[in-house]
Amino acid sequence: MRISPKQFEQVMAVYRNQMQKAPEKTQAGRQDSVSLSGDAKAVKEVRELLKFIPEVRSERVDELKKAIKNGEYKVDGQKVAEKMLQRMAVDHFLNKDD
Repeated sequence: MRISPKQFEQVMAVYRNQMQKAPEKTQAGRQDSVSLSGDAKAVKEVRELLKFIPEVRSERVDELKKAIKNGEYKVDGQKVAEKMLQRMAVDHFLNKDD
């Protein structure tokens, strides 16, 4: 499953909004503490893992260049159309409240 940068930013915006709304509870003599929810921990782990994934997979790019050059690269129009419609549907539902 691919997550678009727009989707990621929307998730982070919701998270930041929730963190800003969290009431501060402090009492005299007590120290403040911070604990992350399971979702926040998962987001943090994903962000850390994303640092190790290159933005451009040069092996794949080279493979595709070679296939195009040799006339072996074939595009399945049906699959392209399906992916476009899926992306449009996701973007539509994410922007529904905007």
